[in-house]
Amino acid sequence: MRRRGGGWVAAAVLAAVLAGGAGLTAAGGLALASGLALAQVEPPSRAPSRAPTARHGFTVKITEPADGAIAMGPTRIAAEVTSEEPGAATEVTFYVGEKKIFVDREPPYQTVHDFGTEPKSMVVRAVATHRAGFSVEDSVVTRQLRLSYVVEVRRVRLILSVTDGAGAPVTGLGRESFKVYENGVEQEILDFGTEERPLRLALVLDTSGSMRGELTQVQLAAAGFLDVLRPDDAAMVIDFDDQVLLLQDLTGTREDLRAALMSTFARGGTAMYDAVHAALRRLAPEKERKAVVLLSDGGDTASVFDRDRALEAAKSADVLIYAIGIGGGADKGVLRALAKESGGQAFFADSAAELAGIYQRIADQLRSQYLVTYSSSKPEYDGTWRKVRVDHTGPQGYTVRTRPGYYAVKPPAAPLEAAPASGPPAPEAAPEEEGGSPGAGGEAAAPPAAG
Repeated sequence: MRRRGGGWVAAAVLAAVLAGGAGLTAAGGLALASGLALAQVEPPSRAPSRAPTARHGFTVKITEPADGAIAMGPTRIAAEVTSEEPGAATEVTFYVGEKKIFVDREPPYQTVHDFGTEPKSMVVRAVATHRAGFSVEDSVVTRQLRLSYVVEVRRVRLILSVTDGAGAPVTGLGRESFKVYENGVEQEILDFGTEERPLRLALVLDTSGSMRGELTQVQLAAAGFLDVLRPDDAAMVIDFDDQVLLLQDLTGTREDLRAALMSTFARGGTAMYDAVHAALRRLAPEKERKAVVLLSDGGDTASVFDRDRALEAAKSADVLIYAIGIGGGADKGVLRALAKESGGQAFFADSAAELAGIYQRIADQLRSQYLVTYSSSKPEYDGTWRKVRVDHTGPQGYTVRTRPGYYAVKPPAAPLEAAPASGPPAPEAAPEEEGGSPGAGGEAAAPPAAG
């Protein structure tokens, strides 16, 4: 990434390919859990010594999976790079055994690898390359495991937005007001309540040349939207013309966010698809509730990613997208599709003068949502797309918005404790985990499987 105009230009990384199934995550706010009964755990073999783990203040550390963890199915592999020099790392290459599986050129450095159905002892390596040409390495070893039986429960979380005929949020509804269907089959609602999790928000603004006459009003309206943030919330600012710039990373400091918004200027073409991809990628590792508010006045003219790739990213990410089109040139079809695939909503304005009201409607929705959890009647992880529908059972005229489905893909595995070496095995359930979206800003040496 290179610096321009106060922001970081996501250039090379946006030319990378979304590898295989790496973008297919258990989306829709999934909470997936599996309990494994262990019969015997083999001690892991140690990784062979290769490159040093640190050199000249440049280090790499694998953060997932943990050393000695049990890895099954599609599992996230993540690494952190530290350096005394900002931006010193050019890439991180991931290996499982001797096989190179992924090259990532932008933080967060991560990928997904399918370890299969039988847990084995495998050496997982991350090799970070410094711009000066030398490399450092870290490795962990997964444990071999023999299973006597498996008990599996999969829970699906959905964020619901309910509006009346005038578009105003409807609050005060209970569990009995909703019916949830997966692939047309009614599901049992296990938990229901208001959505109170902290918010991680991406404000994504079109600053292409066609925005020149409206930009000041756009900036002021977006800056006013920051009032939606609570003390435990955080937001970031991305602008795009024919390049994508991260002007301000996630922060709860409104002054910094406003300064970033007001620093934008209009020029160039429109790389909207790349901007959507970049925002979803940056939000992927966040565990809180996530949303993108996208504003554009025209169709895409400059992206590396195409329409289908942007829609697939929206479909497979656990991120609400609120899309705003301004003026007659906005690509309404794409903006509506991005919102629909994510469970958000699209809005359209004839001019920037209407934006303050639209941003207020989005803010009202974000503070009036429900969280529903159900257990799927089809618990197997088969990688298929499961269609989800939520109906309101009360008065007519209410609209319920949620994401239209999810991929039945196993989330990153949590480490499990080994059972005693002797005596009958005792089942132990893994803690509930929320599905995440792995990074996709790299080069796939061999496409990671998605289950």
